[in-house]
Amino acid sequence: MRRSISETEHSESDLSSGATTESNSSDYEQEDRHHSSRVHDSTTAKRDNVMLPRPWASSGGWMCFLMPLALASRFLNAPPCKEQVHLHLMLTVTAAGMCVETLCFFVYFFADTSILAKCIISLLPGTFTALGFGLCLGTSWLFAVVAGFLMIAGYQHFYVCMMRGFSRCFTYGEASILFQGLMLFVISATYRLYELCSADADAKTFSDFDRLNLIMLNALMWLLILCVLVTAVPRLRGPIPFYLLLGLLVVAVTCAPVTTPLPIVALLQFIFRDPKRLQIIGFYLVLVLLTGATVTWQLRHTVQANTRVRKIFHLLIVLVFVPGVLFQCTLLYLATGIALAAFVVLELMRLLEIPPFSDRLTDAFHSFRDEKDAGVLALTPFCLLIGCSMPLWLTPCPCSGKDTLILLSGILAVGVGDTAASVVGSKMGRNMWGNTSRSLEGTIAFVMSILLSVWLLEATGLLAMTQAKWFATIFAAINSALVEAFTDQVDNLVLPLVFYILVGLA
Repeated sequence: MRRSISETEHSESDLSSGATTESNSSDYEQEDRHHSSRVHDSTTAKRDNVMLPRPWASSGGWMCFLMPLALASRFLNAPPCKEQVHLHLMLTVTAAGMCVETLCFFVYFFADTSILAKCIISLLPGTFTALGFGLCLGTSWLFAVVAGFLMIAGYQHFYVCMMRGFSRCFTYGEASILFQGLMLFVISATYRLYELCSADADAKTFSDFDRLNLIMLNALMWLLILCVLVTAVPRLRGPIPFYLLLGLLVVAVTCAPVTTPLPIVALLQFIFRDPKRLQIIGFYLVLVLLTGATVTWQLRHTVQANTRVRKIFHLLIVLVFVPGVLFQCTLLYLATGIALAAFVVLELMRLLEIPPFSDRLTDAFHSFRDEKDAGVLALTPFCLLIGCSMPLWLTPCPCSGKDTLILLSGILAVGVGDTAASVVGSKMGRNMWGNTSRSLEGTIAFVMSILLSVWLLEATGLLAMTQAKWFATIFAAINSALVEAFTDQVDNLVLPLVFYILVGLA
């Protein structure tokens, strides 16, 4: 415990120490006031049933276009493998429908229109999606209408509920990307699990990727059900019910008959079949220990983690993804699902104050929180993982070996470019972009670091590049750097999609 100034000797060093103590105490009091304000605003929002987006940021409405553009660009420029054409086209149409729904949401709530216009606006997204299903997928019109309106209504309901329930956590644009992604995951998982139960499933030969993808989809679906149960039933939020649900989740994931052999056996066979796979797993475990050591070291200091300390996690995630994409794509794909599930479970423990980890998790959240973590959710680490993983998740048959540059989109934009821009900009930034905190020097570092990384991968024979791919990479790097310089949205979420769309033009 700190001593007061009256308890110290009247020396110059003690006066300096006392001043520092008063300054730190003032900072803590100010933080407490800000936290109390956030809690009050969140409580008020829930009571008044209103939506409060993340403060000090624009609405980000343009971001609702990114997910459908990413899916459409892959479909048009590099058609998916034959067995996933129908699913990918369904996801693309659904994403476009959710984009239209988001735009209509803005008009409905924020524009002064007549009752008739609002009724037409309300029907437009479902009609658009139903037409897409009927014309692009060739489904029956009854299925197209029912499925189209149900999917859009589900997205709208979930979007509004999450914006009201987690006030100040997202901008409208950030919420659109996250909730579009969640809806697309549910559709994809339902589609794949339905295929598994179909009559011809027994005759189908599953590759390692297909088998592990089913295991991951099944695991994440059960985790989503757990989250829904905990949200809907307050009695399940205690430590004992929570750990019982977690135990049932583990049993469902490892023993559910979604693969032959059972998932736990299939996982062990996959891991021990290849010695190189064991080496990569050992390397990943070392990185996990380094991550824990970084968090522990930071928690021993009372100061808030600065940007350069937070960028250590960007470096660590580069070390995870690059060898994974290049040498063990299927293992990396599985690891992203495991990491996402671990993040969700730890965040649930923190929010529900489940012992014995909740206190340490709360301390870590407060220590590493930045200005974009204005609500109760730890948004930044989730977006870092999701942003780097999205190229893997959005690309059909990602481990076919044909899309290495595409799969590296997230890690090049966030892990390499954004990190270089932050470090160089904070050290040598002199020429600022308008009224922003971003500098021209940081933007140049963003572009050059990406181009240098791609050149090194090509020079070592790890990445095959053509003239068209180089042009697309340069174009994507420059535009992503400009987005990073001017956007006030979570760049961990925006930059990977922008880079993915543009580099996919090759």
